[in-house]
Amino acid sequence: MAGNTRIGHDARAAATGTLDAALRDGRLDLAEYERRLVVVQAAKVRKDLTPVIADLPGGSGRPGPGLRISAADRERALVRLADALTDGRMEASAHADAEALLNRAVTYADLDAVVGNLDAKASHAERDQAVARIEAAVAGGLLDPAEQHDRVAAVRRATTDAQLAALVADLPAGSGPGRSPRASNADREAVAAQLHDAVEAGVLDLAEFDERVRAVYAARWRDELSRLVADLPQPAPPTAFPAAPPADLPPRKPPSFEAGVTAAKVAGFGMFPMIGIVIVLGMAGLAAAAIVVGAGWAVVFTGLLVWAKRTTTAAIAAESSSHAGDPVQPLPIEEATWVGVDPAGWTPRTRTLGAHKGGLVAVTTLLLPDGIPLAITGGRDNTAKVWDLTDDSLRHTLSGHTHDVQGVAAMVLPDGVPVAVTVSPDRTARVWDLRDGSQRGAPVQPGFEPDEVKCLSLADGTPVAVVHNVSEGIRWWDLRDNKVLGKVADSSYDTFVDGMYAVVLPDGTPVALATGWEGPIKALDLKTGKTRFELLGHTHPVRAIDTTVLPDGTPVAVSVSGDKTIRVWDLRSRTLRHTVAGLIETQHAVVCTTLPDGIPVAVTCDWERNTAVWDLRDGSSLPSRLELWGDILSAIALPDRTLVLGLSDDDGAAAVHALA
Repeated sequence: MAGNTRIGHDARAAATGTLDAALRDGRLDLAEYERRLVVVQAAKVRKDLTPVIADLPGGSGRPGPGLRISAADRERALVRLADALTDGRMEASAHADAEALLNRAVTYADLDAVVGNLDAKASHAERDQAVARIEAAVAGGLLDPAEQHDRVAAVRRATTDAQLAALVADLPAGSGPGRSPRASNADREAVAAQLHDAVEAGVLDLAEFDERVRAVYAARWRDELSRLVADLPQPAPPTAFPAAPPADLPPRKPPSFEAGVTAAKVAGFGMFPMIGIVIVLGMAGLAAAAIVVGAGWAVVFTGLLVWAKRTTTAAIAAESSSHAGDPVQPLPIEEATWVGVDPAGWTPRTRTLGAHKGGLVAVTTLLLPDGIPLAITGGRDNTAKVWDLTDDSLRHTLSGHTHDVQGVAAMVLPDGVPVAVTVSPDRTARVWDLRDGSQRGAPVQPGFEPDEVKCLSLADGTPVAVVHNVSEGIRWWDLRDNKVLGKVADSSYDTFVDGMYAVVLPDGTPVALATGWEGPIKALDLKTGKTRFELLGHTHPVRAIDTTVLPDGTPVAVSVSGDKTIRVWDLRSRTLRHTVAGLIETQHAVVCTTLPDGIPVAVTCDWERNTAVWDLRDGSSLPSRLELWGDILSAIALPDRTLVLGLSDDDGAAAVHALA
């Protein structure tokens, strides 16, 4: 038999070489090596060598389940284990046990038992992508908020890719044109309208109509809806009608510097005769009349001075803005030459959208249902402009306001129609269809001095616009029919609100986070008008505020203040999470967004071109080369990049930066 064949020096040398290679690779320790070497030297026949080298790869180094692992393979497995801990595929409590098993592993089978299934585990990024798909489905009406809560909780508990895939299998894979088998609100409304038409045409009787309508609103899948109208005539395509021209208010006269100076002179010269009248009345024993006349003149005097200051300031600003677009003759420069420059110090070229005449006042962004990113800008030329951020082209100019467009906001309605809302000192708020740039309905009257607007969806899916009015509090209305829903007039914030951000709390309550000159951040309940809670900590006026939701589901607000701090607030526990202190300049703008790798960040800037990016998970600073300035910021997160918009060198145009 071959096993009983006697061996010579060559066979023993080959076995010894295999043992030497195994010792160098870390497959054998020194004690095991010496023990096996003794067996090799004493071997007489081939079967004596077999148990000594059977679990070693030999000269090929080829691994197998029963072969001993090398030190390098063990290190690679430990690195994979550490990566799994970092990206969330393994819990910290299980990592220590798995690391101990790897250190004790002898064969490749032992190694595979520990790290062989890591690729099938769910990571943080994969969970975040699943949550994003669920949130997009809620925004599109495919899921209700209650089911969103249950699915997000299940996603956070999921440990494998298969479990995640099962939780989002019936949802669209992204924001593109892909269709989900689930029925959305718009799908149900379309089928209900088709049933109404069938009743009017005599195709269905009322009893069957009632039965089918109940089935429509109970349906969760598109094929269920299709079966309900499969036997009905298909509706004719709608006829397009021209949109009614927007109703404009007559323009007000531009502010006059001379009128302001005249008012100040009248107040000054009128003060002396009125003092004389008050003295004469007092000496005549008419003290009550003197007090009434003096108090009345004080009110008139103060009103004239305030009006004079506002008028002259507005006139100076208007005069400056009228020359903002004048061409500037470039200075002659010598031919450029190359010098030694560190490529790491290069600043990427800034994209700039087209300019507004007179200056840029507001900017917001919106991702359309087909995945196209838009920017909507408001300017001092009484218009808002809609830009396609894929090529920076102008889509629409929204004309209708007779004064500056002070605030812009945008959202996608439950029926899939993208809209923008603009507010202006002409005392109107207008809603625009972003598909064709037409105005939807008559202008809304939001009060005397509207200057800021936000859009949000309530817990029941109702789309609303919330407007901050400088002198008349906060008003909000339903964007589907422009019906006013209420007004909030907090006694201490009526005329001194410096900023406002509308948000829905985790319990479903819609609130406006109002920032006062000297007071705390107040959460004003939009339905009751009462203060739900206050965020205390800033010692100077809050300049700006924004909100977002962290990857773990925690809703947060980020505020910047004149006390040169940035504070991150937990809106669920209503406590302070992080404080960024030690800033050189006061930050005047903040916007929250997400990087392509899922990191939630806040971008802030001041008037000195100091722009910073902060990790909202721990408040740490992230590297950035942005150079934005002023009090205008917006951002949009795309699958492959994040764009931040703000003021450019031309204060009438918006700059677009890719956040690296």
